[in-house]
Amino acid sequence: METPLWMKTFVTVVDLQSFSRAAEILGMTQSSVSRQISALERHLGVAVLKRTTRSLALTAEGTLFYEAAQKALAAIEEAETSIGRSETLSGVVRITAPLTLAQARLIGFIAEFQRSHPKIQVELKVSDHALNLVADHLDLAVRVGQIGDSSNLVRRVGVTHRVMVAAPAYLAAAGTPRRPVDLRDHNCITYALLSTGTNWHLQGHPPVAVQGNFRADSPDALRAAALSGLGIAVNARWLFEEDLASGRLVELLPDHPPVDMPIHLVMPPTRHVAARVRALSAHLVGAFQRDPLLRSD
Repeated sequence: METPLWMKTFVTVVDLQSFSRAAEILGMTQSSVSRQISALERHLGVAVLKRTTRSLALTAEGTLFYEAAQKALAAIEEAETSIGRSETLSGVVRITAPLTLAQARLIGFIAEFQRSHPKIQVELKVSDHALNLVADHLDLAVRVGQIGDSSNLVRRVGVTHRVMVAAPAYLAAAGTPRRPVDLRDHNCITYALLSTGTNWHLQGHPPVAVQGNFRADSPDALRAAALSGLGIAVNARWLFEEDLASGRLVELLPDHPPVDMPIHLVMPPTRHVAARVRALSAHLVGAFQRDPLLRSD
């Protein structure tokens, strides 16, 4: 039994959290996968997985071996690629991204990639909160907004052009703001995850402190509230593009749009990045730059 096969089987089981799915990906039977893990545990002299009928969890020793195995497999893949012996890219890439960006753009970008690399399995975890890449065993994150001090590998790949909107029914009842300061007299729908809180930062104007009676931690909820005529909302233009085109929402203060937000690709701090992760990252960089609502000018 070759050590890389132990590693590959173990890492695939952990990534997919399933013996049966790992067997399908690896072209093995489930019993063969189980034997590989058992052989690995005998070789190491410790248990690497806690198995129940419903879940899998890494032991402390399993966590250490998983991190080392990932680096070792990436190094082997890199060595094979460097001498031209790498076969078609395969394996699992685990990625996280905000829900609305995933729905509006990212899933389409990933589908393009998988048409060229059908043996790569993508596990997408959608969350508007910044997940811990190491603790959640993630290969890649797409994040909107500023990235603070971090040991992660960070690359800016695009920008979120934001827009201020309201429904015609709201404007008919409350009036249309003509200047940024007019926002103080309006019901503003605020985003709970915005780092600047209830201070809206507009281009060419000092921040405006706004208030309102509705606050949510989901861009989809902000959009729904705006469409219902509840008040004025700010978020990504791509979130509202169909509503603006149909007239269901109206853009406000176009001379002072909300400041843009950067989009970054983030990877865990490691010296070795698997070829499949590098390939997907490169594809996403190109896809973001080709999209007129996402590319950096």
